[in-house]
Amino acid sequence: MSRWLWLCLLCVAAVWIATPAGGAPGSAPRTHTVARGQRLGSIAKRYHVTIEALCSANSISRRDPIHPGQLLVIPADGDPDGTRTAGGRQRRQAQSRGEAEPRPDRRSQPRSTASGASPHPSAAPRVYQVRRGDTLGKIAKRNRVTIAALCHASGVSRRDPLRPGQQLIIPSPDDVDGSTASRSRMAGKFLSGSADGRPKRPNAASKPTSARRQAQSPSWAPYVAPPWRRGYVTLVGFHESWKGYVIGPGGRLLPAARQAISRVLGATDDRPRVHPRLARLLATVSDTFGGRAIRVVSGYRERSFSAHSRHRLSQAIDFSIPGVPNAVLRDYLRTLGSVGVGYYPNSTFVHFDVRDQPTYWLDYSGPGETPQYAGAGRADDDGPNHSSQPPKTVAGGSPPEASD
Repeated sequence: MSRWLWLCLLCVAAVWIATPAGGAPGSAPRTHTVARGQRLGSIAKRYHVTIEALCSANSISRRDPIHPGQLLVIPADGDPDGTRTAGGRQRRQAQSRGEAEPRPDRRSQPRSTASGASPHPSAAPRVYQVRRGDTLGKIAKRNRVTIAALCHASGVSRRDPLRPGQQLIIPSPDDVDGSTASRSRMAGKFLSGSADGRPKRPNAASKPTSARRQAQSPSWAPYVAPPWRRGYVTLVGFHESWKGYVIGPGGRLLPAARQAISRVLGATDDRPRVHPRLARLLATVSDTFGGRAIRVVSGYRERSFSAHSRHRLSQAIDFSIPGVPNAVLRDYLRTLGSVGVGYYPNSTFVHFDVRDQPTYWLDYSGPGETPQYAGAGRADDDGPNHSSQPPKTVAGGSPPEASD
């Protein structure tokens, strides 16, 4: 009996020694060395913890890449969100450096002013011009951002080749996935200009532009910018989105791009595919305005106020471009030859179609309302059937009523 009693006492003592103060058996955090091919999800599943807890314990995000040999802390059983494990890790790091208290995590605690006022504003995203020998990895490492954030901010993929002179968007350090910089790029905030993305200041030594020259300048001139990649289009619809090259080598229309555009415009199944000339013109419009995203309001549709609507033939699109006023977009579209352009001052889009002769109309109706055309004309298609030449630029960017 005494032998069994001693054995039980030894087991209890072993369990008591292995248990941290104030915890339960098995509640101490563990470490895991990342192996090749492992992901945060598989590691979290292996240790029966959530990905959020694993990220919190290691002060990383779900989008941060992990690499073989990296050491991760596994949250303790009594730490479901990983916050206490993260605090313990910081305390151990502070003790190893000989510090009394752990340093605050600068990524989670913004710096504030001495008076306790609002924190300093974060650094803004900026434009970087690719140099010879640059790679996405080198650029990301040099600017202390991830490759994924750099690609998302710049609208490129890891497999896209870089060329000297190409411009990339460097997200700010607190823009972990590059989404904030990407939205700024889509809104057209990074036009051609200085290295930080702001428009160039006029040279004081240069001669001032005459009023006559300014009056002859088209309304869309201030919004024109070189594209990030020529022939590359970004379409954003309500249910479908797509981005890719529309024009391939030799200036040919890529069949896969035409299929993708048809899908975004709703021309699927047995419906007619998007007209080839319309697809090409969308690439031209995208290139003119710096590759900004094209927001699709309506593509293919069977119901319309007009019995001969070109929407039914996949030859028309209602769209807008964030950052470009619709009146400016209207003026430019009317220079593209045999196209139909409908301007709706009380709506959020411009109508654009392909046809045999240039046609323009002005419709004051709002969304879902019966057309209210201005001027004379016969509404036999998507608007009054009267041709017009490209508009003259007048105050406000609107063509004179006599040309409607």
